[in-house]
Amino acid sequence: MNPAFGTNYKKPSLAGFYFKVGDNTILSFKKIFTILFISSLVGILVNHLNPDGLMLIREKVELNWVSDSLLFDTTLDSVAIPEDSIVSEPIETEFQKAIEEQNSLEKVDNVQTTKTDEPVKEEKELQTFSEPKAVTLEQAFKLFESGVTFIDARDESDYLAGHIKNSINIPFDDLDYHKQKLESLSKDKPMVIYCAGTECDLSHLLANLLFDQGYKQVYVFFGGWVDWINANYLVDYP
Repeated sequence: MNPAFGTNYKKPSLAGFYFKVGDNTILSFKKIFTILFISSLVGILVNHLNPDGLMLIREKVELNWVSDSLLFDTTLDSVAIPEDSIVSEPIETEFQKAIEEQNSLEKVDNVQTTKTDEPVKEEKELQTFSEPKAVTLEQAFKLFESGVTFIDARDESDYLAGHIKNSINIPFDDLDYHKQKLESLSKDKPMVIYCAGTECDLSHLLANLLFDQGYKQVYVFFGGWVDWINANYLVDYP
């Protein structure tokens, strides 16, 4: 009898996780593993049914590549005219020239000239996508040269260790903390999102999220940081 608990105190049974062999008390690992296994199955089931649950198995990324014709204008500044299409005008006589000059002067006196309206410049419509588009290394570099904003979706520590020159860091795993950077970006301008490389999903996850939030031209640089530095393109190091 334990005087601290009174006369009705009973010693806890060892039938739960322990069993006795002679005078020895042995821990029942079989029961512990059984409980852990059942708990793991319940946790996986709850996570699967939860819409905000963690992604336990990496889904295969389906890439929708963009074409060069959609990215860049291929119109020529000038068009060459074949020499065969040039027709020489017949030589006019002095008399014909005099008659034409006289007729043109009479028409000017009888016709009131009006100022024509200036042509209205049509603004080029923004290309909108049905989903984010993947770009190759060459396409990403052309976008970089044209001044398109690059977004690094990696963690801040990886970004500080080295990143594509002039890119901004908006980590997918810490998006709320960098929300102000995101709000400063125009939804009507293109952006390129990248992460570590082909084995990294952060760029795809961030691109899909931004696209759902109304950003109209979202590109995913599939090769990411690894392909960029292997090509010896411009980078920023600490």
